[in-house]
Amino acid sequence: MKQSSQSREKLISEARNFIIERGFSAMSVSDVCSAAGVTKGSFFHHFVSKESLGEAVLDEFWQNVQHRQELAEFKKLADPIAKVRGYVDHAIEIYQDPMARSGCLLAIYTAELKETHPKLFSKCVPYFHAWKEDLQSLIEEASNQLPANVSFNSQSWAELYISTLEGALILAKALDDPQIISRTLALYRNQLISNLSA
Repeated sequence: MKQSSQSREKLISEARNFIIERGFSAMSVSDVCSAAGVTKGSFFHHFVSKESLGEAVLDEFWQNVQHRQELAEFKKLADPIAKVRGYVDHAIEIYQDPMARSGCLLAIYTAELKETHPKLFSKCVPYFHAWKEDLQSLIEEASNQLPANVSFNSQSWAELYISTLEGALILAKALDDPQIISRTLALYRNQLISNLSA
C-alpha cells in the first residue's frame, strides 16, 4: 500500500514538473512514467488517463496553496490592515522559493487548455473564484475602517492582486529576473495599504 501511494505521488510530482516546464499538452504519459520510474501498468492503476493525472496535479497544487495559507503567521493577526499587509508579505516570502515561482498551475491550465481540454480548464474556475473571494473578504474587512465618504472597491483590489502576481510570474520567467515578483508585490502592497489608511 505504501509503495503504491509513493508511486502515485511520484507520478503527480513529475507531471507537475513537466507541466510547469512544457505545458500540459506537451506532457506524455510515457515521459512521466519514465521520470517517476513507474511502469505504464502502474500509471493506469492510479489514473485512468493523462487528463485524470492533470486533475490530480491541479488538486494537489491547490491543496498545498490552501495549507500554506492556513499556517501563515498573518492569519493570527487581529488588526485587519496588518492582516492584509501580512497576506502580501507572505506571498513575497513564498515566491523566494524557485519551485513556487516556476509558475502557477491555475494560470498555465487556464491559458492553455480552454479549447483543447475544457474539463481541466473548468476545474480552474472555482479555484480562481475562491482565491478572489478569500482575498476580497480580507481586504473588505480592512476597508470597513475607512470613513463612509471614502470610495473603495475591494473586489477590484483583489482582482488587481491576482493579475499582478500572475503577470509578475510570467515576466520574471521571461526576463530571468525573480526579483520582479517581490518588487511588483511590494508595490501593490504599498499602494493598497496607503489606500486603506486614507
